[in-house]
Amino acid sequence: MLKKYRLSCKEVSHLASDYLDKTSSTSLNWKIHLHLLACSCCRRFIRHLKITRQIAPPLIQQASPEIDADSVLRRIKERQRMGD
Repeated sequence: MLKKYRLSCKEVSHLASDYLDKTSSTSLNWKIHLHLLACSCCRRFIRHLKITRQIAPPLIQQASPEIDADSVLRRIKERQRMGD
């Protein structure tokens, strides 16, 4: 009977972003919450995901404006030709 209320670690990891965004259903949030009470690995995963989500946006904004993938690919091919 309890199996229908339990989530695996794999399921929790797939649902973690929705859980943090609070976009999952109430019943699913409870299932995740119950799993987190029992699973220290998933608690750690959620904590690290929260930290990553806080740190990443400023780092992305500091990155160089736009990278032209075509020009980068062209340069790589030119260097490969020069090396041959």
